[in-house]
Amino acid sequence: MNRIPDSVSDEQALFVGDVLATGFWAARISEITVDDTVLIIGAGPTGICTLLCVMLKQPKRIIVCEKSEERLRFVQEHYPDVPLTTSEECKDFVLKYSDHGGTDRVLEVAGADDTFRLAWECARPNAIVTVVALYDHPQVLPLPDMYGKNLTFKTGGVDGCDCEEVLRLIEEGRIDTTPLITHRFPLSEIEEAYRIFENKLDGVIKVAIV
Repeated sequence: MNRIPDSVSDEQALFVGDVLATGFWAARISEITVDDTVLIIGAGPTGICTLLCVMLKQPKRIIVCEKSEERLRFVQEHYPDVPLTTSEECKDFVLKYSDHGGTDRVLEVAGADDTFRLAWECARPNAIVTVVALYDHPQVLPLPDMYGKNLTFKTGGVDGCDCEEVLRLIEEGRIDTTPLITHRFPLSEIEEAYRIFENKLDGVIKVAIV
């Protein structure tokens, strides 16, 4: 358990033990340097939290890949300096905007049917591919297809061991996840909140029950 500082609101701290913890951990284990081009696949709540935490590492370039037009617009509105691409264009895009035939680090946060393969295909030889996505089905590691890429894979789920540091960064104004809260409902309207969130209606990213 970690105490929320008095200067941090409940909404500021809302994602610390969940999607923000995942993003922070993914950025930490990816060994990102200032010379790296980093690809983040997925711009849902976890992907955006991952983006915020990768930004703290100040890499040379961050690219976000997302298939949803609404989510791409959200990233463009709030983080206009981040280059955006779609799943269909991603491989060509990273070849154009990376220095070594692919990105130095890939963080796979989407968990779609084709994003695991997309992740390692977009990585340069000797890159690190960090997979924190939650898949519906087992993924295949096609070693003959990736022969010679010499990739390092890192995988896992939520690691809550850095929550105290994350709260400090929020307190210092270096992480702000409140733009992710696009909808607010009282507890009495929880069913409507779930309906909107589950069906991805009205440009929803995250819902807060207040």
